[in-house]
Amino acid sequence: MNEKITEGMLVRRRFCKRLLFLAVAFVISFYASLLLFGKGPQVMRLTDLSQCPACYGVSVCPELYSSQIALDTSHWTSVFNVKNVYYGYTKSNRRIVLKKLASDSELKEFDNEFCKTWGLKSNCKPVDLLNAVNIDEKILSIVQYNFTWPDLEPRHGLIVCPYAYSVYDAIRPILNNKKSNYKSEMLNIWTMLSINPEPIILQIIPKSYGWPVPAYGGVCGRLEVVAHEGEPLSQMMHVDWYTKLKYAQKILNAAMDFTFKHERFRFYLMDWSLDNIVANEKDEITFVDLEDVIILDKHISPKKDLPEWYERYSREVLGSGFTFSIENICKSHLSDHNLWAACYTLAGSENPLLYPIPKEVDTSRPHLDRLLHMCLYGDNRFGTMSKLQHVIDEMLTDNKLFKSR
Repeated sequence: MNEKITEGMLVRRRFCKRLLFLAVAFVISFYASLLLFGKGPQVMRLTDLSQCPACYGVSVCPELYSSQIALDTSHWTSVFNVKNVYYGYTKSNRRIVLKKLASDSELKEFDNEFCKTWGLKSNCKPVDLLNAVNIDEKILSIVQYNFTWPDLEPRHGLIVCPYAYSVYDAIRPILNNKKSNYKSEMLNIWTMLSINPEPIILQIIPKSYGWPVPAYGGVCGRLEVVAHEGEPLSQMMHVDWYTKLKYAQKILNAAMDFTFKHERFRFYLMDWSLDNIVANEKDEITFVDLEDVIILDKHISPKKDLPEWYERYSREVLGSGFTFSIENICKSHLSDHNLWAACYTLAGSENPLLYPIPKEVDTSRPHLDRLLHMCLYGDNRFGTMSKLQHVIDEMLTDNKLFKSR
């Protein structure tokens, strides 16, 4: 009996020693990483400049080199970061976000494939891409592929429709148009289309023109720099309902802007998650993840393959949750997708921003709930949106309704 007790005690001691050893090893490795990287990787180590021109560009590199931008080393993501999203400050103390726009595994996969994609030697270097030909055709093929329903490989985010060639008109305003830089710039465009097109979108519809997107700082290698615009609405569900109504007002306005504001294109966002919409201290909202966007050219001359082009497409019921048809959206010059998506964000089945509606509000404004329901399930979403915007605007100016404020 005593031998069994002694043996059990020894097993427990060994287990405790191993547990203690693992804990100590973790602590040592943790602090070693802090010492090695200076509490996180330095900004230039994030850029992967050696991969250019298979990168996003070099527009913000001078600011990084001259220490105009520094990482926030107090943030946990400076050490452990799966999403490759980092935080920092400019020299003027403005908060910024630095994104690599893909995970390490995705970037590695891209690097393993680009030599084959361009028909170069298997051990080619990124600089060898400057000798590549048919860059325009490669860009066109990516956009065309994204518009199909790929079975074997996922699409890469940006869709330009109904005809892929409109991508050239979309990107023209963001090119320097200098002959010496054209090939390098187009390789940057190809890389962003292959990995994440967000920097392209942020330049086509810039914050400076009133679009609800992050202010674009530029790119360096494979690092994008944008302004920090606030906290995700998914983390703001505790705020009072009046503030939520202000968010709702701006979300509906954004839906109309993305649909109508640009003189040439419509921008249909495919991800309206509350994680990807942020709010600042002024209750302004910003859409911060623009990887998945449909750009529709509303000024094309339709061919015979678009018999319903001049008709409005109204989203049909495709099932529960956030579902939609890219193919149907691209068959018409105008879709109500953004309107429905905005209403789903406010009143859908997944963590709706405006529900539950306070009892006193529902009693005095019963038509709010009715209009939200009509926006989700009705057949005249454009007419409903106009009424819904009017009702919310009126509610926000009614001091009696929110007399406690």
